[in-house]
Amino acid sequence: MIKPTLIFCTLLVLGAMLFTSSYADKTEHRGGQLRGPDVVSWYAGGGGGLDMNLYGQQDGVNSFAFGTTSCNFGDVVADWYNSTNRIPVIAQTCYRIKDGRFEQIGTAWLKHSFCAVSEPGCGTCQATNCDTLGIGCADTYWAGLNADAIAPRSAINAFTGYYDYPFFISPSGDNSMRGKLQIKEIDTDPAFNTDAMYFIEAQYVSPDDAEWGNQDNNASYRMVNFVTAINPNPVSSTQVTQPAINAWKFFDPLVDLREVRVPEEGLLNIAVRVYDNQDGSWQYEYAVHNLNSDRSIQSFSIPLGDCVTISNIGFNDVDYHSGEVLDGTDWTPTVTQTEVTWSTVDYDTNQWANAIRWGTTFSFWFTADHGPENVDLTLGLFKPGAEPSLIHNAAAPSCPSNCIGDVDGSGSVNVADLLAIVSVWGTNDPTGDVTGDGLVNVADILAVMADWNCT
Repeated sequence: MIKPTLIFCTLLVLGAMLFTSSYADKTEHRGGQLRGPDVVSWYAGGGGGLDMNLYGQQDGVNSFAFGTTSCNFGDVVADWYNSTNRIPVIAQTCYRIKDGRFEQIGTAWLKHSFCAVSEPGCGTCQATNCDTLGIGCADTYWAGLNADAIAPRSAINAFTGYYDYPFFISPSGDNSMRGKLQIKEIDTDPAFNTDAMYFIEAQYVSPDDAEWGNQDNNASYRMVNFVTAINPNPVSSTQVTQPAINAWKFFDPLVDLREVRVPEEGLLNIAVRVYDNQDGSWQYEYAVHNLNSDRSIQSFSIPLGDCVTISNIGFNDVDYHSGEVLDGTDWTPTVTQTEVTWSTVDYDTNQWANAIRWGTTFSFWFTADHGPENVDLTLGLFKPGAEPSLIHNAAAPSCPSNCIGDVDGSGSVNVADLLAIVSVWGTNDPTGDVTGDGLVNVADILAVMADWNCT
């Protein structure tokens, strides 16, 4: 676990400053054509001090809301027509890094925005009237406005930006809790979260932004800490166009974080981290973030070598609330001789099943008795479409190679193994001593050649 230091925080601030100078007056075109409206989250939790308020406490759960500011990075005004579906909705989310694991710990309903102010602050603002957000202009919703979140996430297609309006349900429950960013108190209480780091994420979903193909950059995060379970303070500035899962990679460069595109549809971020426990076991941590795929993820399968034994299998998902129709039933793991799979029911069984929906992250983990090798992980897609699944090549536990010539442990015998022998030539290094005669010499070269192409 890496503790947040002054160096890290300084890097965050400098990164935001560099980003601001690069993008604030961004006006380039695509091949001479207009780029269109491009609505991004400019601030999460305000631009200076933290605009994040507590509104209620109930049954060990605290409800919050934080301010957000949008910016139109595009070269066309953005639709902002009040009381219609031609206006953005605003998502608020909270994440935590604790003991080397990245998890989502809070979610809210969506703010249905209204009346763009077109204020300066994020570029050379070309102000317009209330029905549009001008080019280079900002628009702010402070925490008190975002606390009135009335749009269910289930109503929104985040890839197309489309939703029916009015919404088919309204949030239910006590006014101090309903629709707000709900977080379990135990997840932020410093007494139970030593060295934990926290990140709030704002995401705008805008219909015309999506129609112009600009929907992949509308989430931004900001680091906060909790002095008490109900008292968050700012740590960094907003990391514009960066979803919160990027913070895991920022604080731990050994996290393998890559984007994966659902064919002809939305964007996922998949992160993997393997820790050598130095006791003959390895900890495997996986996080799958769905930025804006409406098809969503129904299953996650990780291959296991036939020699591998796993334990301490875990899972973390999203706690829906306030009458949201999405089912929150936890995924259960199924372990066979060849793989471990977590899944929910299919779309035909329940269209509101607990798939990995847009704006959410599911985390998976286990301990294994063997180290990693890159293999093909499989993500099953939830909603029907041309492709039923995705493949992502990343680390999973594997069995040692049976090839004696596999000096470098890559799983196959090739020229890299010859080079590995040459690098320790003439020594008694056991890595290169394939024959076991106590010396790395020509006999070892011949042994590798005899085992050539073995896998």
